[in-house]
Amino acid sequence: MQTDDMGKSIALAIFAALPSQASSAHAAVTISAAATANVTCSGGICAPTAKNAVLNVGDLETLLAAGSVTVTTTGTGVQASNIDIKAALSWSSAGTLSLLAKKSVAVDSPVSIVGLSGLTIGTGGKNGTFSFGKKGNVTFANLSSNLSINDLGYILVDTIQTLASDIASNPSGGFALATNYDASQDGTYPSSPIPTVFTGAFEGLGNTISNLRIAGFTNVGGFEFTGLFAEIGAKATLENIGLVDANIAAPKKGKLPSVGSLAARSSGTIMFSHASGAVAGVKESFIGGLVGWNDGTIANSYAAVAVSGKKSDDGGLVGYNTGSVSKSYATGAIFSGGDAIGGLVGENDGDIDGSYATGTLSDGVYSGGLVGLNEATITNSFATGDVIGLSVAGGLVGATGASVGGSAIVSNSYSIGAVSCEPGGNAGGLAGTNGGITAISFSYSTGAVTGGMGSFIGGLVGEDNANAGSITDSYWDTDTSGITNLGQGAGNIANDPGITGLTTAQLQSGLPAGFDPAIWNEKSNIDGGFPYLIANPPAKKK
Repeated sequence: MQTDDMGKSIALAIFAALPSQASSAHAAVTISAAATANVTCSGGICAPTAKNAVLNVGDLETLLAAGSVTVTTTGTGVQASNIDIKAALSWSSAGTLSLLAKKSVAVDSPVSIVGLSGLTIGTGGKNGTFSFGKKGNVTFANLSSNLSINDLGYILVDTIQTLASDIASNPSGGFALATNYDASQDGTYPSSPIPTVFTGAFEGLGNTISNLRIAGFTNVGGFEFTGLFAEIGAKATLENIGLVDANIAAPKKGKLPSVGSLAARSSGTIMFSHASGAVAGVKESFIGGLVGWNDGTIANSYAAVAVSGKKSDDGGLVGYNTGSVSKSYATGAIFSGGDAIGGLVGENDGDIDGSYATGTLSDGVYSGGLVGLNEATITNSFATGDVIGLSVAGGLVGATGASVGGSAIVSNSYSIGAVSCEPGGNAGGLAGTNGGITAISFSYSTGAVTGGMGSFIGGLVGEDNANAGSITDSYWDTDTSGITNLGQGAGNIANDPGITGLTTAQLQSGLPAGFDPAIWNEKSNIDGGFPYLIANPPAKKK
């Protein structure tokens, strides 16, 4: 242990001494099956001799068999940015591996720590991350092994029950899932398995919890919460955890119930996490595929969850958002008689940026491909799913600004799904209803728009009740939408200023007026040749 402790001290000293100058975002030390190149290893420290370097995984395993090893992005006169693990890595000795990056550490292949060993991770700067690819994870065979991430020590757990017990004893502690866990052996939980308000750090290490079943509420401060975590506190962080085939249901009505697969409510930070399965709630609930009620931060996360509710706020990722959602997406379908249903967020009173949704929606009062009811900010986002609304339906948002006079912003966003509403409703390619103090700018829609008798139907907006001039540089496709009347950008106002109808050929022949080429681009093999967001591109067609 003395040797390991000395190795950790040396490793942390190197990390603290990393220079602050900017370096190439692509410069990395890659641990792979390729031959070692541009790396020198001496005295247990492997450092690059060029910004792009390779450390052979077999060479690293040989070094670990002899003792602790530090892999750093800092060499003599050389500064790389990241450490990327591209080949399966395993060792059974007592040697500790320290990965110390100027910026980020990414694990794209399995890392297996078989013996009583340790792992130290160091990432640098506010943008440095510790993340996992689809095939990457870290597993520990011995729960007494050491794990340290950015100077915080973690207790290793391998069951939900142990995690719940440890959090109950120390709600602000650091905990990590040591391996994948199949929760089918636990049966159906009658309430949230982790009822304690969590204020610490939970690291999933790229591992998953599969077959989680919950059917019931947990009372937290007078509220009824259902999820793996009942409530995540403001200082908490959850990273790199996946839920697979979760089935979460709240069969009985409680006080302001919230239902989410990972957490019922989160005021903390959730990153690089995901969920699949099904989530169902009751009347007047906040129901989300990942989180029911978010007033914290969600980033780089996704959900592929079927969501259902009744007279509730239902979202493919989040039911009710008063926090921040960025670089995240949802693909699950929403079948709901909810008040506000959205492919990503049911009701948004926070910020959404760089995100998207692809799921189909049906039977919401306010139904939107991305957001059902928006009273805050949506930027750099898009939706592709079809929307069938009861009263108000939009390809991106059901209602923005809302009829209550809320304030909202939609910019640099688009939708391509078909939109329809029942008789007497509002349907628009981008927004069903635009009201309050709202700004829609640099946005477009291409989906077919239809509605029942007596409905307001517009190429871009069904009913526009916002202040005059609130819509600028926004467009709809007159071919694909079925709205060929150039004066019908809004259903209730002829020739509504700021809305322009363009043919498919016109939309595909260059960026529309007002679209910033630093934000938007066009390519024939991306998004059908329509404008797409450079920072948030859809998948290329193969």
